[in-house]
Amino acid sequence: MTTNQPNSIETRLTRLETLFTNVGETVLSQNDAITALSANVNAQSATIDVLVANIQQLTENVAAVNQRVETLTTNVTEVTNRVDSLADQAAQDRQQAAIDRQEFRRQMEQRELEIRQIWEYLRDRNGGSSPPQR
Repeated sequence: MTTNQPNSIETRLTRLETLFTNVGETVLSQNDAITALSANVNAQSATIDVLVANIQQLTENVAAVNQRVETLTTNVTEVTNRVDSLADQAAQDRQQAAIDRQEFRRQMEQRELEIRQIWEYLRDRNGGSSPPQR
């Protein structure tokens, strides 16, 4: 055999067999990797489904909390308005009480004056002596 002769069929077949074996092993290895990746993707998909459900639940919870906050805000506003109204009424009542006290004092002073005038009249009628006897 000379170096220019093509390889024998046996040699070529052996080389092809080796190549196919290598390709087959690579395919099996990649198939295992694909299977592992598919399992990971499926696990991540399940995790994503759980996360989506959690997010939906949280969204509903936030909406409920927002509704409760709006209700509480309305209640606080109503209470604040009522307190303001009561404070205004209390201020008016205090002002009226001050006016009533002044009027009462004026009337008492007027009555004291009337009583003093009556007492002086009775005293003068008796000639300045002790009060009349019964």
